[in-house]
This record gives sequence, structure tokens and C-alpha cells, in this order.
Amino acid sequence: MAEMSYYDAVCRMIELNVDPEYMEGWMGGYLRNPRREEHEITPEYSSGFEDGLERDTRHFCSWVIPLTA
Repeated sequence: MAEMSYYDAVCRMIELNVDPEYMEGWMGGYLRNPRREEHEITPEYSSGFEDGLERDTRHFCSWVIPLTA
């Protein structure tokens, strides 16, 4: 997954039901957007933002939310 494009990575995260906070952080970091205000930062967002800055797609599987039946 090292060469996954932004679009492919976001589509894959949606398919896997990745935590929305992580996804929002990852997308913001990837696009080099400014971070959220300090009081709005969650651990999920922060982890996603750092991965996005590095354009790293290896960790988002750790943030999958299991679907309930």
C-alpha cells in the first residue's frame, strides 16, 4: 500500500469503516491543512494527522471500527 493515492486511500478507509476522526486527521495531514484547535484534537485525529503528513497508509487498519450485526 505504499504507493496508494489519496483517493484510493480514502476510498479504502471508507470501505474498511475506519474511525471518522482518524480519517479526518489523515486527510488533513495529507493535504497539509492546519491542525484543529487544541481543544478539538482527539487521539484518533492526532494519529491520523501524523500518518497523513507522512502519507503513510500502513496504520489505518488499526483504526477500523467493527461493524455490528
